[in-house]
Amino acid sequence: MSYQNENPVTPPPEGVSWEAELKKVGFLRRFMMGRKWYKMDWWFVVISSIAVLGFIIVAIAPGLFAPYAPDELVGPRFLAPNEIPTTSVLIAPIDSQIEGLEDLAVPEDGERPIIGVVTGQSTSGDLNSVAQTIDDELKNGEDGLRLRPRINRYTTLEELLTAVTEGEIQAAVIISTDFVDVQTQFPTLHEVNTLTGELAVTHGFTFGTNDIGQDILSRMIWGTRIALIIGFSSALLSLFIGVPLGLLAGFTGGAFDRILSLIMDSLYSFPGLILAIAIAAVLGPSIMNIIVAISVLYIPTYYRIVRGQTLTVKEEVYVEAAKSIGAKRNEILWRYIFPNVIPSVAIIFSVNVADAILTGAGLSFLGLGLPPTIADWGIDLARGQRFIQTAWWMITFPGLAIMLVVLSFTLLGEGLSEIFNPKLRDR
Repeated sequence: MSYQNENPVTPPPEGVSWEAELKKVGFLRRFMMGRKWYKMDWWFVVISSIAVLGFIIVAIAPGLFAPYAPDELVGPRFLAPNEIPTTSVLIAPIDSQIEGLEDLAVPEDGERPIIGVVTGQSTSGDLNSVAQTIDDELKNGEDGLRLRPRINRYTTLEELLTAVTEGEIQAAVIISTDFVDVQTQFPTLHEVNTLTGELAVTHGFTFGTNDIGQDILSRMIWGTRIALIIGFSSALLSLFIGVPLGLLAGFTGGAFDRILSLIMDSLYSFPGLILAIAIAAVLGPSIMNIIVAISVLYIPTYYRIVRGQTLTVKEEVYVEAAKSIGAKRNEILWRYIFPNVIPSVAIIFSVNVADAILTGAGLSFLGLGLPPTIADWGIDLARGQRFIQTAWWMITFPGLAIMLVVLSFTLLGEGLSEIFNPKLRDR
């Protein structure tokens, strides 16, 4: 009995190779088929790739996403996330000509203006302080104006604003957040400005402010650029040095391999962070020095992995066949051996990027990384540790940023290592 193939393979037309036919399959189709081929690994790669791409976009153009500059003082100190800052604001009738506290100044012999405050609030102290400053400036002027207001105190906010509405007093000084709740009850009144002349802030900051009034969200966004520059640059520099050395040492062997392996093993024996601290302390605080210090840590990793893969691959039959037909050393290394070490290099690179970001943040945390004026997650962690009891948000959000970036690169590397490994494609 003879058996026939139920699904015979139709050979391609004469002159057309299977490689050419495979190229006709669209990228999108092959990409979507990956869900079936690689299952959970495919989802890891897709989700982590989207996250990594998002971080890269933010790092390229942080100014498009950050509401403020990283060193800009935008609000009160230690403002909690979404907390509306409380400031003393000037309230006056809409139809009045009052645009600031200085507009209430009168001649030396004129009738002193009356400004109301609520009893028990700090507004009276703010009013006296600002009025005194303005009066000191006016008394030396040529107009002969003075600002020495009389202060009337009221028990409740409603009584105070009613007095302004009825004309009993010219203006009132209240807490900015208090006027939001009662504004609809007094439509003829409006918030002129703060006592310092600036418009009152009516909204909070998403991640709060730090100890000097900087927006934490903006510093996190700007810090993404520094983190990725350190991560990618360190991993790439160590890759460009470690991979060629590993290929040459594994392929040539001999004294070159023994001496180079001794050097790499010596570097590998040092604890990574301690070695980075030593190098950074010698070179000094700068982004280039940090990249060099971190890259030294990963050169032995690339070397050991690539050398081990090279020792295995060079014994394969196809490599021996290439040697027998007279293939040159460079051709054997880059055409036959190097493609087989790519899966290992891919996962090492992704993991090293993540680890470099952690190491860079650690060096900045210890004061050995970047200058304190630069927006960096490690610097923000070091600044926030002193206020962990009262301002938890100062270390929480930079720490979450580091965790998300590291997790994204780690998942990406793990997923790619499964997909790129030829031995796992037929699972």
